[in-house]
Amino acid sequence: MSEQPRDEAPDPSVERPTPVPSPYGGSEADVPGMARQTDLGNAVIAYLLAGPLTFGGLGFLLDRLLDTWFVMPVGVVVGMVLSLYVIWLRYGRS
Repeated sequence: MSEQPRDEAPDPSVERPTPVPSPYGGSEADVPGMARQTDLGNAVIAYLLAGPLTFGGLGFLLDRLLDTWFVMPVGVVVGMVLSLYVIWLRYGRS
């Protein structure tokens, strides 16, 4: 086997992963493409949370204002449906 002696510099033609800071201290190897995938996942989760919370919150306020009980659940369902539709529009169609 041809091993490099420890006192020689590493071969610059070999591409090594770029270390990135780890949240647990130290560093981890950078995986190409993972940031884009993570951003996509975070955006989808944000849409899935924001829609029902926003429309449910508006429904809650309308329930308080109109002294009813049914507007908040309708708002949550409408918010989820709209969130799924926006996700389909942005990421589902290629």
